Amino acid sequence: MTNLPVTIRQTRLEDAPELELLQQRCYPSLDPIHLFRHEHIVSQVTIFAAGQHVAVIGTQIVGMSSSLRLNIDLGHAQHAFDDMIASGYFTNHIAHGEWLYGADMSTLPEFRQRGIASALYAARKVLIKTINLRGMVGGGMVPGYRFHKAKMSLAEYAAKVASGELKDPTLTPQLRNGYTVRGIIHDYLHDAELGNDATLIVWDNPDYQA
Repeated sequence: MTNLPVTIRQTRLEDAPELELLQQRCYPSLDPIHLFRHEHIVSQVTIFAAGQHVAVIGTQIVGMSSSLRLNIDLGHAQHAFDDMIASGYFTNHIAHGEWLYGADMSTLPEFRQRGIASALYAARKVLIKTINLRGMVGGGMVPGYRFHKAKMSLAEYAAKVASGELKDPTLTPQLRNGYTVRGIIHDYLHDAELGNDATLIVWDNPDYQA
C-alpha cells in the first residue's frame, strides 16, 4: 500500500464519475436509491461547493465528504435521509442555514484505518468555524450493531459504544472526532445488512457566536 500523504481538497465537477464508483464500492449493501450518482455530485458542487471535499492519495480519490447547510430543530430531529438531502441533489440547501448536515462520509475499504475520515472531518470543522455555524448534524449508521441486535436495542448499543465498552467501525471514529449521540433516528434509510435505523450525531462548534 502506498505511503503517499493524504490531501484534502474541495470536490470538483470532474470528480463526479470517480465518486459515483467510490460510492458503489463503499456501500455494497445500501439500497442503490441512496447512492450518489454523477448527477448528484454535480448538483452538490454547483449548489454548495464549500461543503464538498475529497481525500486524495497520489492521483486517486480515496474518500469523500458531502454536506449542506440546514436549519435543524434538534428537539424534533426524526427524519429520513433522502428528505434531508433532497434525494441527493441538495436543492433544499439553505444559504444561511445554522447547521452543517453531513450527508456522506466514505472511505474506500482498502484505505480505511488511515485517518482519512478524521482529515475529512477536520475540513468540515474548519468550514464550520470559518462561516460560524452552530455545528454538524448527521445520521450515523452503526455497522457493528448487527452482531448485537438480538441482545440489545440500538440505543443501548450506542450507549455502550459511547462509554467505550464496545467499539463500532463507524460510530467509534465519529465519537473520537467530537460527535455525541443525541438519539436514534428510525427508518433513516434502507440497508440490507445494517438495518434502517441510525444514530443522531451532533458536533457543537465551540467557537460559535450567536
